[in-house]
Amino acid sequence: DADRPPDPAAWLAADAPARLAAVEAHHGKGAPGAALTPALRVHAALHVVVEEQLARGDPPQARRALARLVASGRARHDAVHAIADVAADAARSALAEGRFDPEAYARALDGLAAE
Repeated sequence: DADRPPDPAAWLAADAPARLAAVEAHHGKGAPGAALTPALRVHAALHVVVEEQLARGDPPQARRALARLVASGRARHDAVHAIADVAADAARSALAEGRFDPEAYARALDGLAAE
């Protein structure tokens, strides 16, 4: 449940498949036993990426963005989605350009606004 932050140590101690399964289970809870769509699997993977960044505190801009968005009244889950959108854009740019630009990602996170 992205509205409740996972314990950072426990989250980081879990292996990647367990993290992904936990997020998929939460998002797929409306359809017991149903296979997740590819879009929902990508959505869950982005949740995992963001939660890992938050748990590690790297980049620090992710934690600052989360705090800023939640302080503005957004639900934590919605704030995680906003950060995930920025992460997805950074991944698309990295694929198109052949390299990840951490400074551009940090600036984009710092630019996240409440609206």
